[in-house]
Amino acid sequence: MNEVIIYVFVLALFEFYESSWQSGATLQEVINNLYTKYQKGLFYFFFSHPSFIYALYLGIKYDLTNFWFLTILFFKFLNISFELVVIQKLQEQKLHEILPIPLDIKIERWMSYINVILFPLLLFIAFMQTA
Repeated sequence: MNEVIIYVFVLALFEFYESSWQSGATLQEVINNLYTKYQKGLFYFFFSHPSFIYALYLGIKYDLTNFWFLTILFFKFLNISFELVVIQKLQEQKLHEILPIPLDIKIERWMSYINVILFPLLLFIAFMQTA
């Protein structure tokens, strides 16, 4: 049980790190933050998502295949994939095709940090279900 709490806490730290570099006051700022990381290199961009890599590690180490853990992986994969599509459309100057909303839309600070609570909670449930 102590190990599980440590794993959940480490995932929360990784999520906090990701939210910190991605967050912005508007959607345009969030996209700019993503693009800035991507410009430093594709591998740098992927390694800037340590929670996905960490979740994969935990899933392999503990053979986590239940619904809750697969939900974490699904949303993490979907998130990174969508971020890459947004970056691609930004480079092609066709961002309006996938985001038909104003880029100056405000994003509340707490919205950027929902994942810090959600994914660690899902991981805890996934571990409890396998126990």
